[in-house]
Amino acid sequence: MRSLAMWGVLLVVFISCATTVHGATVVYTDKTAWENAVGGQFMTEEFADDQLNPGVSFDASESGHINPAEENYQDVLASTSQNEPMTIWHFAPGITGYGGNWTLGGPGGSGNSLLVYLADSSVYVGTIPNSYSGEFWGFTSDIPFTSVKLIGGNGIHQQHYSLDNMVYSQVPEPGVFLLIGTGLIGLLFWRRRVL
Repeated sequence: MRSLAMWGVLLVVFISCATTVHGATVVYTDKTAWENAVGGQFMTEEFADDQLNPGVSFDASESGHINPAEENYQDVLASTSQNEPMTIWHFAPGITGYGGNWTLGGPGGSGNSLLVYLADSSVYVGTIPNSYSGEFWGFTSDIPFTSVKLIGGNGIHQQHYSLDNMVYSQVPEPGVFLLIGTGLIGLLFWRRRVL
C-alpha cells in the first residue's frame, strides 16, 4: 500500500510540474519548425469568408477587418507613440502556439513593424519586421494563453499589414490529461497485482 501511495504522490508531482508556469516563448520564422514545435497539431484560419473558426475572435481599435476577396485579415496600426492602437486576437480554448504569413507594407511603403505581446500577461514576444512580404512569423509558449496583442512599432508612420493563413495550436482538452492519469493509475494497480 505504501508503494501505491508513493506512486500516487509521484503522479501528482508529475502533473503539477507539467502545468507549472514558466513563461518562456520561442519565435519561429520557419513554418515547418513551428509545426514541429507544436507537434503538428494546429488549426488554420484561412479568412476565406467572414466567419472565423469557432472560438476565434478579434478586437481592432483601428480599421482591422477580414477581406474574403483576398483571403486575409487586413489592418492599419499607428505607431506606439500614438496611444498604442492595437488588434487583439482571442482564442477559446487557450492556445500554446500562434503565427501566420505576414505582409507589412501598403500605401507609401513599409511602416514601423509590429510588436507582439501575450495579451493575457502583457509579456513581450517579439517584433515582426516591416520587411516581411508573405513570410511566416510565429511563436510558441510553454504556458497556455487566450489572446495575442499586436501594436504598431516605434516611429512616426502607420503600419499597414495583412495576415494570411493564421495558425494556432489549441491546448489539449482536460479529458486528455484525465485519460493519461487514469491509464497510469491503472498500470500501477496492474503492476501491484502482478507482483
